[in-house]
Amino acid sequence: MFAYLNGTLEEIEKNQIVLDVNGVGYMLTVPNGVVDKLPSIGNNVKLYTYLINREDTQELYGFIDKQQKTMFEKLITVSGIGPKGALSVLSALSTDEIVRAIISEDITSLTKAAGVGKKTAQRIILDLKDKMDDFDIIANIDGERSTLSRENPSLDEVAEALMTLGYSQTEIKMAMSSLTEMDGDTSTLVKAALKSLDT
Repeated sequence: MFAYLNGTLEEIEKNQIVLDVNGVGYMLTVPNGVVDKLPSIGNNVKLYTYLINREDTQELYGFIDKQQKTMFEKLITVSGIGPKGALSVLSALSTDEIVRAIISEDITSLTKAAGVGKKTAQRIILDLKDKMDDFDIIANIDGERSTLSRENPSLDEVAEALMTLGYSQTEIKMAMSSLTEMDGDTSTLVKAALKSLDT
């Protein structure tokens, strides 16, 4: 319903704010990190929004940028992770940190979020690992691959080999990032990439 709201910041209370847009006050729930990035009360601010309709209430959530909003949308699709859990993850980690944790299967980082235990972290990784292509950090990983490829042409062959073996683009990107400090021929690098994917 709302893509974003642009208005005057009227109130800040814990992780809720009130934004005045043309005389209408909108209450938004935001991740803790968003509050730290807001201007002082009385200043203009633009937040990307997500509306959840329930039988007895409507809840409006605010995010500092589109990437954070997209991550929220993905997190709430995970079984057992509602809006509260998604906000907890976004409060504990930046969007880039969440993407890296999911791609590298870093359970420890995800469990930094309040209410997220080992099983929940594993579920987040399982459900979202192949759905991280929407984030800029993936482009950064591709950039790293391009740089590495210029330094070591064997890496293009590694990527092609992994694709032939049926690995997803996300898995290939993760494997390529693990080869940053490695040298060797194509066979050696393929074996190292497969080992990184199996850990």
